[in-house]
Amino acid sequence: MNKRNIFNGFTIFVAIVCLLTFTLNMINGRFWLADFRVYYSAARSFFSGEQVYQISFVSGSGYYKYSPVILFFFLPICFLSFKIASVVYFFILGVGYWYAFTVIRKLLKKYFFTWDGKYEVLAVSLSFICILIYFTREMHLGNINIFMLLLCCQALWCYLEDKPASGSLFLGLVLLTKPFFLLLLLPLIWRKNWKAIAWLGFVLACGGMIPFLYPGITESLILYSGWFKAILAHDLTFPGMNSLGYIFRHGVFPALPDYAEYLIILAACGFATWFILANLKSERKEKDGDVQSEINFIFEWFLIISLLPVLFKTDWVQLLLSAPLITFMIFYLFNTKKYWLIPIMVFLLFFFGANSDDLLGKELSGKLFKMGLMGISDFLLVMLSLLMFLDFRKRKNLIHPERSQDKPKGQVINSGSGP
Repeated sequence: MNKRNIFNGFTIFVAIVCLLTFTLNMINGRFWLADFRVYYSAARSFFSGEQVYQISFVSGSGYYKYSPVILFFFLPICFLSFKIASVVYFFILGVGYWYAFTVIRKLLKKYFFTWDGKYEVLAVSLSFICILIYFTREMHLGNINIFMLLLCCQALWCYLEDKPASGSLFLGLVLLTKPFFLLLLLPLIWRKNWKAIAWLGFVLACGGMIPFLYPGITESLILYSGWFKAILAHDLTFPGMNSLGYIFRHGVFPALPDYAEYLIILAACGFATWFILANLKSERKEKDGDVQSEINFIFEWFLIISLLPVLFKTDWVQLLLSAPLITFMIFYLFNTKKYWLIPIMVFLLFFFGANSDDLLGKELSGKLFKMGLMGISDFLLVMLSLLMFLDFRKRKNLIHPERSQDKPKGQVINSGSGP
């Protein structure tokens, strides 16, 4: 990454927002990082031989719910005082946000749009503003959602650049943290990227074995048992008000059984599979099949990531996983000049990214949240982005003309071996 890509207007913008958020949280006594305190306390307990799971480290839902492997990543700072560690972690989070959007921008610039970059910084800055309430919430709590997004985007970049081992390392870290990202296997399986899948299996096996080396076999079995119990408890008790399952059962069809949410997940997997197979069929017919396979693969990846928060019971902050698709949509508008779509996007983005106590008041914000409007708007944004993508694919002038000369045919994404 050259200096021009690092020291630009977007970097300055994110740095200012981070410093402003840090200062306001300090002044208002809101520099809590409650989620980070859970990771920090769990890591200290882990390396001290104490209990990690089924114990609340923070009042409320302060339970550690991730795999034992992830605790090793908090080793470098878990022996610092919490105050120092939280400040360090806060700014690491800020860098994570900046780098995640940098990777998204790099993907869109290289594989999608032909423009001179005149409005590139403005476009990516607008994308960041769209998820600003998620940013402020994450920086307040100190969660790890942005790292999941960053690792997913970096894995995608590596797969496209024919680096399956590196890509699977990044994706493996994500799966070891949050298993529901397994849905990202769909494009890899249907595109028969067996090398990436093999590397992923190797990464997961090696990662899963680390706790057996330390603290040992017996302790690790107890830890993994505690992790599975924590996942089950979360699934049974967490309402997930922005998930489609909750919205359908509490707002549309109250008579639906509890297992309806699993049927929705299966339906989403079926839709994703149909979309991927349709793309593969289209690629075989196109003269520039290699170019189309790359953009199809990227969009499939972004689409699945964006649907995850409305398919599973997760905290609403994870809706920030739609950031890649929102960035694509804004880049699309700048390139196609279809400005009549802006009011539709603004309307959806209002419910997606403006539901804040500070903006709407606690009572109104709470009502909108309980109605699941953030999840509904996220789903509608995903569908709108799909329509934009299909239109984009027809506009050959928007696709980089030199992409077809970048790589020998079939090197990265197998466009000709689908069913």
